[in-house]
Amino acid sequence: MRLPRGPLQTPILSRIPLSRWRLAPGVAILFLAAGSLLVARAACALDWEKVSEKDGTLVERRAVPGSRIHAIRVTAHSPLAPAAVFETLWKQQEHPEFVPYLKHLRILSDTGDEHIAYEQLDLPLVRDRDYTVRLRKQVDPAANRYEILIESANDAGPPPDRSHIRVTNIRGSWTVEPGSDGKGSVVRYELHSEPGGQIPAWLADRTQGTAAANVVHAMLKRALEKNRGN
Repeated sequence: MRLPRGPLQTPILSRIPLSRWRLAPGVAILFLAAGSLLVARAACALDWEKVSEKDGTLVERRAVPGSRIHAIRVTAHSPLAPAAVFETLWKQQEHPEFVPYLKHLRILSDTGDEHIAYEQLDLPLVRDRDYTVRLRKQVDPAANRYEILIESANDAGPPPDRSHIRVTNIRGSWTVEPGSDGKGSVVRYELHSEPGGQIPAWLADRTQGTAAANVVHAMLKRALEKNRGN
């Protein structure tokens, strides 16, 4: 049986009976192979790419669909148990004392498992930034694993002002878990955001990567100081 020609059919395809398509498995294989290749390329494009590794701290980045700014991931190690590191991470009210670039922080809401915090950053070379974020903690006692999920919550905080550029689309996390040998902790900090303003993408990537590594170092140093002698 022949299909009637329609406006979307090409002359060649319209002359091939449907039964003939069953005799060409190679065509289907080619289509499947092409599709698999596209999926593989897309997956590779989203893989983490090493930026730097220094003094046991690994900085990586990966592309984020629809954004000109890369996501950043920093991995470091601490001799402390995960619970001790997490305690420092979760005590946000103390962060202005030691976290670089953080000039002001106000806890707007604290339910125990969730914080909403308004923060202001004093950054070199560019105008100061501000934002409101929601942080949710997740604890897996059996695995001794701690996680803090971070996302924008600007609607829950102060409106933009003329002194700061508002940071948007913030999404990230802290993860603390035992080291591979069961000793100490592995700490991972992931972050992606739109910094706002007219910062070139290459400069935003470099600045965020350096800033994220500095924040991780400050957190681990503070945790050691708090647990010295314990």
